[in-house]
Amino acid sequence: MKKEDKYSIGEVEEICNIPRKTLRYYDSIKLVVPKFREEGNKYRYYSKDQMVTICIIRKLRMLGFTLEQIQQIVKDNKAEPLKKSIECKLLEISDEINSLQKRYSDAYAFLERLKKGVDIISYCDKEDKADIITKSVQIEEIPEIDLVFTRKVMKNYSNSEVSLERWVEIINLCNKLQLKSKGSIVVTYYSDPLEQFLFKDSTVEFGMCIESPIKSDNCRKYGGFTAATTTHVGDYSTIVNTHIKMIQWINKNGYKITGNISEEFIISPFDVNNVDEHITKVIIPVAKIACQDKK
Repeated sequence: MKKEDKYSIGEVEEICNIPRKTLRYYDSIKLVVPKFREEGNKYRYYSKDQMVTICIIRKLRMLGFTLEQIQQIVKDNKAEPLKKSIECKLLEISDEINSLQKRYSDAYAFLERLKKGVDIISYCDKEDKADIITKSVQIEEIPEIDLVFTRKVMKNYSNSEVSLERWVEIINLCNKLQLKSKGSIVVTYYSDPLEQFLFKDSTVEFGMCIESPIKSDNCRKYGGFTAATTTHVGDYSTIVNTHIKMIQWINKNGYKITGNISEEFIISPFDVNNVDEHITKVIIPVAKIACQDKK
């Protein structure tokens, strides 16, 4: 064997860009054992074929293969099993990419809600909170969005706090269907105005805004209507007062309620555990009362 066909551990480290510690570990687990050992000084040397194997191992490690998987690939040393292994790894990588994209989408939507909420809190700090509800009531067009939802009858319901069970349920459903969150959770009450506060059996829908629809009984369109809206800032248990003031405003300004009332959680009790910074948008579908209706 020529001298140039033998490579010391230092030469392998430099050429293959693999630390000596890693090479020694590969030796200890019998993944790549130096082919040559000098009797006098016990120095170990790798063959040229082993250098190629080490480069293959490095490539496979960069693709995310485990050492156990690599040992089998090196043992097989054939293109067909390697092809199948790469195909499986590509599927794993694709799943990881999809998972990261969903995580990024969820985090981005959360950040946008927080930005919006912080702006509202900043505005409220400068205003008289006693008058802010009536001052901030406005008529706006609610854009149509896609919603994943669950709708159930809740016994003896009183809307004084957010249902933890229903909240977790809609998040789990979104994850199960592998949907990307686009915004807030929206709660809609299928009852007459204010009935959700009166300990009656109420049909309550929990929905989450999503990026794109799928064919499912749990997906629907939301929005596409005119609504009176305002933001309730602070303890959710007092939101009934905001509903009452909004209904009074609607009646006073010549509008009528035309649909089910919703609440959009911009900063929810499950985002920040500080009641002073909870932000809930109340959405009441309305239409202007025509002159003949007023008579």
